[in-house]
Amino acid sequence: MTIKTTNLYFFAILFLFNFSVFHAQIKTSNTPQWVVNQSYEKDPNIDLNEISYGLLTLLSDEQIHIPKKERYIRFVQKITDNVGVQDGSTISINYDPTYQQLFLHNITILRQGKTINKLNVNDFQTIRQESNAESYIYDGSLNAIANLADIRNGDILDVSYTVKGFNPIHGNHFSGGTSLNDFQPVGKINYYLISNKKLQYKTQNSDIEPKIASYSGYTTYNWQATLTKTPNFEENMPSWYLPYQNIFVTDFKTWDAVVDWALNIYQDDVELSEELKAKIEHIKNSSEYEGKRITATLKFVQDEIRYLGLESGIGAYKPFSPNKVLNQRFGDCKDKSWLMVTMLRNMGISAYPVLINSTYGESLHQFLPSPKVFDHVVVKVVDSTNTNLFYDPTISNQFGNYKSVSFPNYGKALVIKKGVEALENIASKSENLVEVFDTFDLPTVGGPGTLNIMTVYRDAEADAMRARYKSSSLSSISKDFKNYYENMYDDIEVIKDPIFEDDSLANKILVEESYKINNIWTPMVGNNKNIAVEFSPYSILDVFISPDEKERKTPFALYYPTHKKHQITVKLPQRWGISKDNISVNSKNFDFSLKVKMNPGKDILYLNYEYQNKNSFVKPEDFEEYYTKIKKLEQTTAYYVYIPKSEAKSLSFDKTFDTEKIASSVTTLFYWIAGFIVVIVLGLVIFIIQSNKNRD
Repeated sequence: MTIKTTNLYFFAILFLFNFSVFHAQIKTSNTPQWVVNQSYEKDPNIDLNEISYGLLTLLSDEQIHIPKKERYIRFVQKITDNVGVQDGSTISINYDPTYQQLFLHNITILRQGKTINKLNVNDFQTIRQESNAESYIYDGSLNAIANLADIRNGDILDVSYTVKGFNPIHGNHFSGGTSLNDFQPVGKINYYLISNKKLQYKTQNSDIEPKIASYSGYTTYNWQATLTKTPNFEENMPSWYLPYQNIFVTDFKTWDAVVDWALNIYQDDVELSEELKAKIEHIKNSSEYEGKRITATLKFVQDEIRYLGLESGIGAYKPFSPNKVLNQRFGDCKDKSWLMVTMLRNMGISAYPVLINSTYGESLHQFLPSPKVFDHVVVKVVDSTNTNLFYDPTISNQFGNYKSVSFPNYGKALVIKKGVEALENIASKSENLVEVFDTFDLPTVGGPGTLNIMTVYRDAEADAMRARYKSSSLSSISKDFKNYYENMYDDIEVIKDPIFEDDSLANKILVEESYKINNIWTPMVGNNKNIAVEFSPYSILDVFISPDEKERKTPFALYYPTHKKHQITVKLPQRWGISKDNISVNSKNFDFSLKVKMNPGKDILYLNYEYQNKNSFVKPEDFEEYYTKIKKLEQTTAYYVYIPKSEAKSLSFDKTFDTEKIASSVTTLFYWIAGFIVVIVLGLVIFIIQSNKNRD
């Protein structure tokens, strides 16, 4: 048997073995006795025009027996359109085999008054979906998937199952929650808890209170909602905004209780390996300055420990030993952060792991205390001057002084330090300044022009651009850049490929580009008798969002932090009638300015734009002011240099001339006219003086 055949045989056996193991974890059983059966309406008073994908949820039922560590789920869906047959035929159940078991109770179809049993464990296939694999996160969870046969429009699908087992990392603690509405109307939502502890609960965007009772010596909490209404969705809502009717439940009384839980996970009593000790000593001896040691440690963890998360079971919360992370040279956010904290502490520098939510950080204070509300770990460092510094070890290729390293706008977070009792605000302090310098050379009216661009990126903008040119080929970047400018100008040619200059000490990247624009003069919009060249601060237009509606009930997200300076220099083919002008638009949430000036001696026009956001979002009560000011801003962004076509023709030249000859011809014509006028004026002055002498 060849090696290739042996390998195929081995992997086939391994696959069958794994499939058999996973398949054996799916079992059938009766509905647990502690579950309270829920009724539902087969034809609830819901407008079917409001239903998407042809599926109406008649019942969404979640019941949890906390002492037994069991979670019961039941959903009943009605197929209201033939498009719903596709999704309505598929059942997908997620669970973690390292600490959970799946028990199927019921899969039936109600069709024209008849109940059809569809429960067959052999119909299920168990696969690793790994939905976060593109982010190098592998959680080890499984999806039990069944594709049901003979599903028709009008069928009612009734599915129920129980997942047994809670993540052991939480011990005897419980926290959870749900929503009492969905993106479309639901007939009935039921959330029922059995607890041996007193639970804290909080309802958001809803006044529904739980019915509290008792069951076999335990306390029960039950929330129900019928004929639910959809949330108020508006364009450009911040990702952290919570529009649903949420329920938060926990037995953690305060945030310091979560800190105490986390301190048991991030235990600072590991004996360091010789390899880790040597690395720490190397960084410590490389400089006597604290800041350089911090920078060196951050760079090592960011750039030499690759990002990879193996997060099955307790691995979703508990970091690997720093020794192991160094040895394997990979880790996820908590692994990399704990390694960095360990290294800095062994240099005598105060450092702490920090729990954050990368999506809901801005609204984290609305949640109840729980470790489940966090999905990311970063690092807090307190230097010898008592300055608080935050770093994200999962970001690579960051540069700059240790006090100016950019940090994302994560919002609020929980620092894992004894005595911490509340969330801390760790919003970004970076300005993210981008300066763009456009130089247009227009040698002739109606002819082609050139555009030279120099862009300077700083802070997180520099990090993003650095990541882009390090991960892409120069040809692909050049193509992307050209495509960008083709959205503004037709018939554009690349004169030379982009040039990148990286000032790592200042964390500043300079990019130079050069293009020829053959059709830069175009008929003027609204007046075809004129031809014009349009100039716009595209870097600013990229980051401000113009709303369509004037009224707002939810926050409006802004690109934050952002600061753009866009200078446009235009070398005109002749003197233009342009006057100096200053325009400012200021609001509670942004500042904008435009300064226009002309250098008549050199026929050069200068347009200086500047835009900066003050906040990451606009509050609903401030939205009308924002809307009015942003519409005013829109009227000032585009700037035109135009000339009547009739006059342009008199300044046109043989297109076979090269650029220098055309430019020279225009300049000669201009100075000839100017000289002629001077001669006439001088002659008049001499005539007047001579006349006065004759009178005397």
